[in-house]
Amino acid sequence: MYEMKIQCEATDEAIDFCDLLAEQIARFFSVHDRDMFVLSVHEAVINSVAAIRQSGEETEKNTFVLSLRITEEDVTVTVTDEGNGIPIKQIERMREKSLEDMLLAESGRGLLLIKETMDDIWFERRENGKCAIAMKMRRGRNG
Repeated sequence: MYEMKIQCEATDEAIDFCDLLAEQIARFFSVHDRDMFVLSVHEAVINSVAAIRQSGEETEKNTFVLSLRITEEDVTVTVTDEGNGIPIKQIERMREKSLEDMLLAESGRGLLLIKETMDDIWFERRENGKCAIAMKMRRGRNG
C-alpha cells in the first residue's frame, strides 16, 4: 500500500502538476480506465481551486491537499480544501441526473463526470471546516 499527501497553492500550475501526477499514478498502478481517472482527478482539483479562489481570503486557505491511497485493489483520491464545499443542491442534482442530462448546464458537469466514471464517490465536511471530495477507481487493465 502507498499513501501520499501533497499540499498545493490554488494556482494553474498546481492544476497542471496534479494532472501530471494523476497520469503517472494511473499508468504506473494500472487503474481500470486511465483517461477517465485523470479527467476525474482534474475535475476535482479545478473545483477545489475555484472554491478557494471564490473565498478570496489570503491565508493558508489558499491551499488544497491532494491525497492518494493505493492498494492492490484500487486507487482512492481525496481533494480537500477550505472552500465553502459543494452546495447540497448540486450534490442532490448529481445523484438524480445523468451526464447526458447536464451537457448544456452552466455548472455541475464535472461532478457528474466523476460520478459516472469512478467506481465510488463521496463528500466529507470535516470538523476543522475543510471540505473534501473522495473518489475511488479499481485497478486493472485499461480497455
